[in-house]
Amino acid sequence: MENFTEGYVTAFPYTFGYYPELNPARALLPILRHGFAVPQFKTACELGFGQGISINIHAAASETEWWGTDFNPSQAAFARHLARASGANIHLCDEPFAEFCLRDDLPMFDFIGIHGIWSWINDANRKAIVELLKNRLAVGGILYISYNCHPGWAPMVPVRELLELYGARCGKSLENGIGEALEYASRLVDLDALYMKSQPGLQKRLDNLKNQNRAYLAHEYFNKSWDVMSFAKMAEWLAPAMLDYVCQASYLDNVNILNLSSEQQALLDGIDDIPLRETTRDFIRNTQFRRDYWIKGKMALPAFELRETILSLKFIMLAQRDAIELKARGSRAEANLDPGIYTPILNAFADHKAHKLSEFAHTMHEANISFPQLLEAITILCGKNALAPVNDINRNIFDHCKRLDGLIENWARSSSDIGFLASPLTGGGIQTDRFKQLFLLARRLGFRLPKDWAQFAWDQLAAVNQKIIKDGVPLESPEENLAELNIRADDFAGPQLSILEKLGIN
Repeated sequence: MENFTEGYVTAFPYTFGYYPELNPARALLPILRHGFAVPQFKTACELGFGQGISINIHAAASETEWWGTDFNPSQAAFARHLARASGANIHLCDEPFAEFCLRDDLPMFDFIGIHGIWSWINDANRKAIVELLKNRLAVGGILYISYNCHPGWAPMVPVRELLELYGARCGKSLENGIGEALEYASRLVDLDALYMKSQPGLQKRLDNLKNQNRAYLAHEYFNKSWDVMSFAKMAEWLAPAMLDYVCQASYLDNVNILNLSSEQQALLDGIDDIPLRETTRDFIRNTQFRRDYWIKGKMALPAFELRETILSLKFIMLAQRDAIELKARGSRAEANLDPGIYTPILNAFADHKAHKLSEFAHTMHEANISFPQLLEAITILCGKNALAPVNDINRNIFDHCKRLDGLIENWARSSSDIGFLASPLTGGGIQTDRFKQLFLLARRLGFRLPKDWAQFAWDQLAAVNQKIIKDGVPLESPEENLAELNIRADDFAGPQLSILEKLGIN
């Protein structure tokens, strides 16, 4: 088994997380904002797809043909279960990276996504991935990659090694060993170990870990193969694949006023060497986890074509208009957003329909909003999840999303594991908790009134002997649970449901 897993944890299935940066549609705005061409996403690949939530949502919600592999067979089986339900154009394997990357039937990919897994695999697998990028990422294609990095992880690196070492030698199962390993590390704090004393934030980080999902901890802290690297080291790894760095994938991380002082920005502006500049940026921000976009063959667009391409992008409002605060937080500070800029933009999207930016050119001109101000505002609003990019859509996409969302809603009868549904408009996932999923399922089954949705949801919870937890306390009686569900259903029946319907989720 060790040869198969190569030190990677498979005893714990990974969490059912959704990662929006793996949606190719989200790459358009930040890359165009930096001045570079983007491809049409006809083919895409996700390496290490976990339970397959992201890859299945992105396949169902777009016309893109998706490929992916995850060498945990139980995870691949669940991902295929989702894929069969949606009927989307998706090919899922359970092959190790070294085998998958050597397949001769792979297409040239316009987008390859690698979320987190880079930090948890050994060098042989990293070399296989670089070969895939070299041979199967199309010219002009985009790589999204995220990974644990210095300097933010530096204090925890020896602690992580200590946790893994204790877990491997304590003679307990991994499930029990995780808790004991965390207690063991905490004892060193109590014993005034000099390393722990030299890192005053460690106790808080260890306390936070005790409340984390055990499956997440198993993969993040207890893999035999595990590494943290700087941006400069990542650039060395990717050099054979001839990739050029473009920008960070997190929208708000690309907004300098939220993350850098004017003096810090001036320092970075004076550094032409990209590895030195980005590594310096990570020291300034104490970055612990990077999310980056790279391109194979970075092509700058002429100013006129760039402007026209950006103005052709479509966006849609995700939140209730009056619930969107004119504030944004970055790593450095929270900033108040200028009402003179943001109010006209938000009002233009308040109908919750998809709009091209070009539709508002006249409005923006009258409001004296410049093109760079418009771009920054749209970037910040997307980063706040107030707006989202919109895909081209067709009937098949709606059908695929409806079938996938139906399966997820049925899954909610017994579990809150999957907290997202697929939107055919955004090409990605929209956060919807278990109760909203059950209310939507009730509507699919013909229940029209909120009180009937609440009763349906309670019937599902009661069938599996589950109760609502409110303010950290379980509601004991059926009457209490049903009353709470009625409140939530009435609330859901208003703008929340209307917005989901506008996003193609119903």
